[in-house]
Amino acid sequence: MSTTRRAMGIVVVLSVALSTVTWAQEGDPDILAAMERINRDLELRGLDYRLAQIDLYTLGWGQPSHRILMNGCRWVPYDPLRYADGDNITYLVVASLGATASGLSSWHTEAAIDRAMATWDSQKSLDKVDILKRTEPGGDCTIFDEQDCWATYDNDPSPGSPYVADIVHAGWYPYEFFECFEPGGGDGILGVSVTFIWVDSLTGLPSDINGDNYLDTALIEIYYNDYFGEVGGLREDYPWGIDIALPGIDVESVALHETGHALGLGHFGPPPAAVMNPYYAGIGQKPSAIDNAGMSALYRSWPNP
Repeated sequence: MSTTRRAMGIVVVLSVALSTVTWAQEGDPDILAAMERINRDLELRGLDYRLAQIDLYTLGWGQPSHRILMNGCRWVPYDPLRYADGDNITYLVVASLGATASGLSSWHTEAAIDRAMATWDSQKSLDKVDILKRTEPGGDCTIFDEQDCWATYDNDPSPGSPYVADIVHAGWYPYEFFECFEPGGGDGILGVSVTFIWVDSLTGLPSDINGDNYLDTALIEIYYNDYFGEVGGLREDYPWGIDIALPGIDVESVALHETGHALGLGHFGPPPAAVMNPYYAGIGQKPSAIDNAGMSALYRSWPNP
């Protein structure tokens, strides 16, 4: 897709380029360096989106976020670049990668993810936006797993498309995929949310098309760690399950957390206890008051800036 914000005559950009915002970076230096390499590659390929943020959901302590830019980013209703479905937000589940080493079928995991999406959709804090499911298309529909050291674990050689849905639940990936985030990541990371933002293809500057002082979200991909419950592995006793208590890992609870990121929320606390705490503490299938307060702040003016 060659259309850019500049070509549409509606460019609103920040005053600094991605490559110059070293003062605004946060996270592990190795991950930030990998993110910069990915963005240089995307720039060389003439693409109009860049990697902006990676959020990790872990079992136990860990580095919760890696950000190239400190500025927050939000979805823009009616955004023509992402083929926005009006003021709705769309998602899909890559069912072909939904089966887990711990014995869940793709039907089980997809249904749990659907329940998590429906839970957010039913919250009063999101009563101005509808969350709609898209059918999984043929071919590759993910971007991040083609980049840098993560590309080793891409299961489809065809180029991924960022235009199939706003939020893509990419499926269950192997231990080594999560080791690329940090040493020991394969043992501790349950899920990862990866956020891309739009940039002007001529200047490389991130865009704020609607002037709300937030960067414009292009797409978000969510990856789950299949090492949990793998027979013979260090996390064999922590299997993915449905409505399963610790030491098991409940799919719906993790999906609810990751989807909170995809809708725009960051990590909270703890305390207080919330779905958006950065460390998994067991079944949590209902947003807390603080989760909903954060979501209300994000969407109170939706679909207007």
